[in-house]
Amino acid sequence: MTSPGNDFNRPATVVTGNDGSTRLMAQRTQAAVMKQKSNELKASGWRTGSDKFFAGQEETHAELADLQDRTQELEGVIGYAHAYASGGISMSLGSVKYSMSNQIGRVIGVTMTNGSFVLGSRGLWVADAHMSYDYYKIPFGVTKISLSIRIYAPNGSLHAIRTARDDSDEDGTLTVHMPFTVPTAGYYAELWVNAAVGRGIFGGSEWNGLSANKISTETS
Repeated sequence: MTSPGNDFNRPATVVTGNDGSTRLMAQRTQAAVMKQKSNELKASGWRTGSDKFFAGQEETHAELADLQDRTQELEGVIGYAHAYASGGISMSLGSVKYSMSNQIGRVIGVTMTNGSFVLGSRGLWVADAHMSYDYYKIPFGVTKISLSIRIYAPNGSLHAIRTARDDSDEDGTLTVHMPFTVPTAGYYAELWVNAAVGRGIFGGSEWNGLSANKISTETS
């Protein structure tokens, strides 16, 4: 006898036949549907929980990063400044201060005052200076040109200096890299230039600049 359970035109709820095959099929179908719904609910619940978990993690990380930044600033751990000058033609004999008048980015732990970088905390710092200059237009005289980073104590005395120089009538570029330590806040860094009269220093961030970065709070 052919089992009515194989007749898929019959409603699944009909139970016929002595072998109970139609009942078994209905039970299996109901179990499959319940399992699918259960999986969907679990997946939805897990996804919601996962989203909430990772959203909470991201919020916590952002709060910690903000707290760390503010704490480091308060403790004087971070120090950073970067600026450049507009440039111009040298009209002075001897070394002159080249004021940093155009700030780049955020200044932290440093105060820009009268073209100088006043350092807000003691420790190990690194200063970098860059200067590009024009060829010497006058056909006679001194052709030397130099670039210096100078560090002054709060009382105005010279604390440290490093210089790079060139002695040609061609255009060129000078750079200075200078690690240094200061025992207290209030020391200040400056860029100084010694260029012959009539020699041009290129202006803009592409051609000149001074930066200061704090490395640590150690002084020895």
